[in-house]
Amino acid sequence: MLKEKQVIFFESAMSQVSTPLTQAPNSKAVEGTKEESNYSYVSQHLEGLTDPRGKQGIQHPFISIVMIGFLATIGGAQGWEDMEIYGISHEPWLSKLLPLPQGIPKADTYRRLFQRLSATAWTY
Repeated sequence: MLKEKQVIFFESAMSQVSTPLTQAPNSKAVEGTKEESNYSYVSQHLEGLTDPRGKQGIQHPFISIVMIGFLATIGGAQGWEDMEIYGISHEPWLSKLLPLPQGIPKADTYRRLFQRLSATAWTY
């Protein structure tokens, strides 16, 4: 039941991002491939969600934090540390899909970002 609620939570997030998204600079997805198609699909659904952080001290792109959190939750993550562990264990694959200029975010980064997101941003 908890996992089901987490998936619903992040599914609703996918319909709400407002930060413009770009293909990861180090991405190896070729135009017309399944990877590019998946990235485009996810990007479209995250265009209404607003990054709540200020401009200073940002080390990780908003899309990267949200997507790793989303994927980790689908994969069974139940806390911030689990999200970090998921990111570390899947870093080679994630780096093909997402911009990760400073590597995988730490657990505290996920906690701070998700706590600052407005609860209304996750509703339909």
